[in-house]
Amino acid sequence: MDGDSPPLASTKKRNSPPISWGLGLANRDCFKTVKVILLGQPGVGKSALAVRFATKRFIGEYDCSTDRIYRVDNHLGSSWEIADPPGYPPASTEPKLRWADAIVLVYSVTDRVSFDETSRLRFLVSHARRGRKVPPVVLLVGNKADLSCSPGERMVSALEGQKRAKEIEAHAFHEISVRESVDQVTAVFMNILRLLTELHSSPGQQTSFRLRACTDGTLNSLRRPSPPPSRRFSISARGNLL
Repeated sequence: MDGDSPPLASTKKRNSPPISWGLGLANRDCFKTVKVILLGQPGVGKSALAVRFATKRFIGEYDCSTDRIYRVDNHLGSSWEIADPPGYPPASTEPKLRWADAIVLVYSVTDRVSFDETSRLRFLVSHARRGRKVPPVVLLVGNKADLSCSPGERMVSALEGQKRAKEIEAHAFHEISVRESVDQVTAVFMNILRLLTELHSSPGQQTSFRLRACTDGTLNSLRRPSPPPSRRFSISARGNLL
């Protein structure tokens, strides 16, 4: 895979479960570099998600007007380029959608407007799928599940998230807390690898999925491989991926 590249993020354990549609997929070794784009409104936690995955650290405040690309080497058996465009994607986002192997739509479970935005973004995703032999993997991720325990905070139920994922033909749905669980964040990216493997092993076929949920804050079926000897993380503020 070629092209330019994506930007960056202590953890307590919580009983807020990730919910995911997953596949029992095989070989991930064919993906040397996985290109991911994160889409969603400002403040939903896109940058925090990328940084948490890259560094295991949680950082809560970011400049939502900057177009970043995060590069992570030797993580989960692959290298990663994660594009993090501004919260309201400009027209220049379209080339990045065609560049991406995976598109992650992020909303906050405490923000109904950000959830409604995922329905609008489906049209951008549909456009990105056209004319590609192997379409991008699409995931819907509800963030800030840790806040849903506070009275009056949750605005979007997990059931609504599952329904929206089916409506936009996403390959997977996760409800997570980037702040509280690095394992839940890792499960999202592991699922990207698994889904990509499936799509590339049978191009042109519609990938089916099944619902898998657990209540202990982890996805036991998504086993993390042994950590690589080292990994490198870098950030680029360049907006052009071509």
